[in-house]
Amino acid sequence: MALMTLISLSIFIIGLIALITYHIKRLHLYRAAAKIPGPRTYPLIGNAHYFMGNTADIIDKVMELLSVYPSIIRVWLGNQLFIGVTDPELVKTVLLSPKTIEKGDVYRCIRPWLGKGLLLAPAATWRVHRKIITPTFNARILESFIEVFVEQCNILTKEMEAELEEDEFDVFDYVSRCTLDIVCETAMGVSSRVQTRKNSPYLDAVKTITEILYMRMFKVWLHPDIIFYCTSLATAQKNCLKYLHGNTDNVIREKRTQLNNSRNLKNTESSENSILPRKTFLDLLIELSNEGIKFTDKELREEVNSMMTAGNETTAVIDTFAIFILANFPEVQQKCYDELCEIFGDKVNEQTRITRDDIRRMEYLERVIKETMRLFPVGPILVRNVSDDLDIEKYVLPKGSSVVIPVIKLHRRDDLWTNPLEFNPDRFLPDEVAKRHPYSYIPFSAGPRNCLGIQYAMMSMKVLLATVLRKYILQKDSKIQIQDMRLKADMLLKPVNPIKVKIIRRKEIN
Repeated sequence: MALMTLISLSIFIIGLIALITYHIKRLHLYRAAAKIPGPRTYPLIGNAHYFMGNTADIIDKVMELLSVYPSIIRVWLGNQLFIGVTDPELVKTVLLSPKTIEKGDVYRCIRPWLGKGLLLAPAATWRVHRKIITPTFNARILESFIEVFVEQCNILTKEMEAELEEDEFDVFDYVSRCTLDIVCETAMGVSSRVQTRKNSPYLDAVKTITEILYMRMFKVWLHPDIIFYCTSLATAQKNCLKYLHGNTDNVIREKRTQLNNSRNLKNTESSENSILPRKTFLDLLIELSNEGIKFTDKELREEVNSMMTAGNETTAVIDTFAIFILANFPEVQQKCYDELCEIFGDKVNEQTRITRDDIRRMEYLERVIKETMRLFPVGPILVRNVSDDLDIEKYVLPKGSSVVIPVIKLHRRDDLWTNPLEFNPDRFLPDEVAKRHPYSYIPFSAGPRNCLGIQYAMMSMKVLLATVLRKYILQKDSKIQIQDMRLKADMLLKPVNPIKVKIIRRKEIN
């Protein structure tokens, strides 16, 4: 009995010493946090009670908190310190600092899928890969993708014919299939044809893995690997990743073989008059590997998967919100169509070729897209780890904390945007943009770790929306006010209720 008491006492003392040591090491964190305004914290949970419930409730609570603490806020989730900043000057400091270049640990759940691709890469890997990959998004390459954008968007409008003169329908499924076809062809050179196939194992796997990653990200008890990998979700994730990684690996092997067989094509007798095949993102990375900049097959897979993820659902969500805006505000839709009439003339309702110059001239449509992304930023929050103490004005972001930029709040601050919940594309006229802080609008992040595919995304979205508008009038049964649209943050910002519209063939009206 005495021995058991001694053992228990020893364990208690060791545990107490470990706990005290742990907190002593974190004193600097606690002291810095105490100087930053924020809501009252509670033992063990900190402020976790604000983040319980579904993700729609969480967004509402976060927006309420940020109204009370509009520039900077301190929040504890258990033992993890998060510091939110929505003042554009503070946002600029964070996004430009090398001390906050690392992506936040909240993205850890996505790493089994994307690994160390550009989206999630550790800073050292990111710096090397970013420098190598940036030239693959040059103007010539992007222009070569327009043909793919047009072809797949024409298929989209053809598939949408099934909804003509019918009730309102969920437009996201149509759009997401189109964007997946686009990114498969431009990133890997693969014709996935998910728009025209009733069943697509690839699409099913993408949907399943996205749902699993979302569930794990927002269910805290699934964060520890020791718990998650004992669940059925882990088994489903393993099966999805086996298929997705296997699919990408097969494409990489085939591409390597094809490129090795055609490396001397430009030196053949007929090459002067031949049309070389369009190069995809994967082609360019493999060519770089052949020129001495070595990417392993695993690194190639991670970069391609990152491109697929960023280029598919992200643009699909923005396109869907934009379609809602066009249907909800007929006057905006008409201005977009009038602009298309100026560009395409009497062929506006035909499936004509779209050029880079045509896309450049879609200035009002671009402003509509930008205003859509202001109100509905697809990445509603950005999270970075703080690798060393960072001074921002009178505060210190301590090493070991995470800094959060709530983009959706930044984009809706009434001191930065007049009538922030009013849809007004003219906010993005050059003179208006010049009046604002450059970090008051960051739909694709900003600073050195901003989105590499901004131009790719804008071009593809313009082509999709223009193609839809040239063929259909978009309508809503009843107008929805921006402030009445409930939003949720899965991995991306989405509407709680599916976006539904009606379509009418334009030629029957005009």
